[in-house]
Amino acid sequence: MKLAAQRRGEVPAWAGVDVAIAVFVVTAVATTAGSLAQPATLPIGPIPILLALAAFCVAALARRAAPNLAWIATIAGSFAAGSIPIAQARVANPTLLGAVPWLGFAVPAGVGAIVTLAIGAAYACRPERRLGRPAVVVSIGLVVWLVIAVATTIWAVFAGERTDPAFTWIDVATAPIGGFVPSVVVLIALGAIADVRAGLKRVRERRGPAPRGQAESGAGSSPGLGSPAGPGSRAGPGSGTRAGSAAEAWELAVATVRELLPGQSAADERSVLAERTKLAGDLHAVVLPGLRQAIAEAEAGGDPDALARRLRTVDLELERLMADRWPVVLDAFGLVAALEDLAERIEADTALDVTIDVERAGERPPLAIERAAWRVAQVAVDNVVRHAAATTITLTVAVEAERLHLVVGDDGRGFDPTVAGAIRSGARGLADASRRAATVGADVRVEPGADAGTVVVFDWSRPAR
Repeated sequence: MKLAAQRRGEVPAWAGVDVAIAVFVVTAVATTAGSLAQPATLPIGPIPILLALAAFCVAALARRAAPNLAWIATIAGSFAAGSIPIAQARVANPTLLGAVPWLGFAVPAGVGAIVTLAIGAAYACRPERRLGRPAVVVSIGLVVWLVIAVATTIWAVFAGERTDPAFTWIDVATAPIGGFVPSVVVLIALGAIADVRAGLKRVRERRGPAPRGQAESGAGSSPGLGSPAGPGSRAGPGSGTRAGSAAEAWELAVATVRELLPGQSAADERSVLAERTKLAGDLHAVVLPGLRQAIAEAEAGGDPDALARRLRTVDLELERLMADRWPVVLDAFGLVAALEDLAERIEADTALDVTIDVERAGERPPLAIERAAWRVAQVAVDNVVRHAAATTITLTVAVEAERLHLVVGDDGRGFDPTVAGAIRSGARGLADASRRAATVGADVRVEPGADAGTVVVFDWSRPAR
C-alpha cells in the first residue's frame, strides 16, 4: 500500500535531480566538443558550472527533508548548466560557421533548454500538487512549443532562412526561444503556489474548525471563552470581527510559512514529542508509584487518614513536577495564547467563568519573563479555584517587548489586609512564583480587590540603559 501510494503520488524530487545531472553532463560534453571542433565564440567560464554543481548538491541534500526546495534547486541547476550552450548558441553565426558546425552549438542549447523547461513542467504538474487542469495545459504547452521552436529554428537554418524580416509563422513558432526565461519563471510560480496551497491545507487540517464564537470575539477577549467586551472598550461595531480576522489570517500565514520551511514542521513535532516523552517518564517515576500505593491501600480497606496523606503526597509531587514545566504553547506562541489555553481548561474543568482582557499584544518580551508571568498566573488561578469560592476570574494582560503587565483578579471571598495571616492559604505557591519573578527583575503584588476578591499583579519593565 505504501509503494502504491507513492506511485500514485508526486514524482520524487530526486528523479528530477538525476535527469538534470545527466543533462548537465551531456550538454557540457557536447558544448566542449563543439568548441574544440570550431573556434569558440565565447569563453566558457567556471561560474555557471560551479552554480550548477552547487544547485545540484543542494537538491541532492534536500530531496528527502525538503522536496519543494529540491525541485527548485534542480530547476536552477539545470538552468545554470543549460546556460552554457545557450550562451554559445546565441552568438554562433550559422552563415560564418556553416549549418553543420552550427549544430554543435544549437543542439546542446536546445536540449538544455527543453530539459530545463521539462523539469519545471514536472514540478508544476505533480499529481497531488498542482493547480488543476490549467496548470497541466500551460506546462505541457510551453514544453511542446519550445520543442517546436527548436526544431523550426534548425529547419530554417538548413533551409537557408538566415534572415526573416517579415512576420511569418516562423516567428510565431520560434517565439519560446526568446521567452525561455519567462517560461521557466511561470512554471516555478505554478509549482510554488501549489506548494503554498498544500501547506495551507495541512495547517488547516491540523488546526481543525474554528470555534463558533471566534468571529464574533473582540481583540481583547479570548476566542471561545464567551467573555463579553468590557464597558471601557473603545472598539467600534465590527472592529472586533476585523481584528479577529486579521489576527487569524496572520497566524495562518505564519503557520503556513513554518510548514513550508525545510524541516520546521518535523522539528516542531519532535520537540512536542520529546516534551511529552519526558513528562511521561517523570510521571511514571515520581507520581505513579505513590498513586498505585494509595489505590492498593484503598482496596485493602486501609486507614482513611493514611490514604488522605498518601494522596496529598501525590498531589504535592504533581505540583512540584508541573512547577518546572512550561506548556508548549507558551514557548511557541507567547503568553497571551498560553493564558487563553489556561482559561479554556479552567472553564472546561470548573464552573468558573474566565475573561481575558488583552490591552496590548505587541512584540514578545524575553522568554524568561513570559515564563515567570505564566507561573504567577498559573498559581494565582489555582488559588482561586481551590480557596476563593469565586464565580469569575479576570485576566488582564499587556505584552510588549519592553514591558509586561499581568493582573489576575476574582470575585471570591478575598482577604482583609489588616488581619495577620489572611492570605496564608496558598501563599507558598505565590511566594515561590514571586521569588522566580524577582530573579528576572519583575515585581509581584497580592492586593484585595476593589469590591471583593483578590488581585495578583505581575509587573516587569526592561531596565533603562
